[in-house]
Amino acid sequence: MVVVLPGDVIHEAAPSLQQTKLGPGVLPTPHTPDAPATLSSIHTGALGHIHTQQRTAQAAVPMHGWYVESACRRYVPCEGDRVVGQVTNRGAESFTVTLFSAHHASLPVLAFEGASRRNRPHLEIGALVYARIESAEPWTEPVLSCIDPVHNKADGMGELKVAQEPELSMVWRVSLPLARSLLRPSHTLLPSVSRHFAFEAAIGVNGLVWTRASRAEHVAALGRILAAADEACRQHALAGDASPTSLHKRISERGELPADTISQLV
Repeated sequence: MVVVLPGDVIHEAAPSLQQTKLGPGVLPTPHTPDAPATLSSIHTGALGHIHTQQRTAQAAVPMHGWYVESACRRYVPCEGDRVVGQVTNRGAESFTVTLFSAHHASLPVLAFEGASRRNRPHLEIGALVYARIESAEPWTEPVLSCIDPVHNKADGMGELKVAQEPELSMVWRVSLPLARSLLRPSHTLLPSVSRHFAFEAAIGVNGLVWTRASRAEHVAALGRILAAADEACRQHALAGDASPTSLHKRISERGELPADTISQLV
C-alpha cells in the first residue's frame, strides 16, 4: 500500500494531462506541455490508480486515473457528486439546501426537469431532495441541479417524496467511505437485500442514504444492514502489500456482507 501525505508529488502520472483523470485528493501541478503529467496529493491516505482505454474515432487512448482514498469524516463538495439534502429556506429564484455538513447549497428553481418560469417546483421547507452538485468553487456556496447534463433528464433526481405513512421512509447516516462504495455498480450489498424485499434507495456521497419500503419492518431492516455494513467498512483493513492498482478492487468490496448475515438482519 502506497501512503501519501499532503504535498507529496506523483511523478510521471501519465504521458500528458489530457490522459489523466483526477479523482478525490489529487491536483495537477504546473508543468510544460510536452512533459509527463505530475500530480500532487492534498489528502492523507492510500494512493489509487486506474488504467483504462478510452475509445475515440481514431484509436483507443490510454487513460490514467489517480485518487487518494482517505477515511475523511468531513464531506467536501465536489462537482458531479450526487447528494441528499434538505430544503431549509425558499426564495424567489432558488432554494437553500443543507448538505448536513459544513456547507449549505443553492438549488435554482429552474434546475428541475420540465421547470419553467410559469411551472416552478413547489418544495416545502424540510423537503428532501436528491441532486447533483453543478459547481463547487472554494469562494462560493455549492450550486445544485436535479437535471443530468448528458440526457437533460431528471435521471432519478428531484424531490424524495415521502409516502403517506411517515414510518415507511427514513434517512440513514453512513460513513463517507461506505457511501462511495455503495455507489459503485459492482457493489453487492443493496442488490443482495433486494432479493428479500423490494425497496427504494437514494445514496448521497455526503453520507446520507434515503430508503423507502412498503413495510416499516423492512425500513428498520435496511437501517440494521447499513449499520452492520458501516461496522464492516471500519474493520476493513487494507492489505500492507496492496498496490495502487489493486486498491480499486479492494475498495469496491468494502462494506459488503455475507448472505447469511443479511438473512439474519432481515
